[in-house]
Amino acid sequence: MGDDHVRIELSDARGERLPVPAREPDEGGYGLLLVAALATAWGVKDRSVGKTVWATVLLTSR
Repeated sequence: MGDDHVRIELSDARGERLPVPAREPDEGGYGLLLVAALATAWGVKDRSVGKTVWATVLLTSR
């Protein structure tokens, strides 16, 4: 990742629940659709307690 991207991370203590993109979102399923639409890459890494979901987003100038 170079200077043209930013990395965003969100951590939580629930390591047993990994994010899975839904084919058709319900009340709580839009987050990963937005991430997939805006990010150049995303993934999950384990922590000693929980997990961290990360995404890289391309920076643009106005």
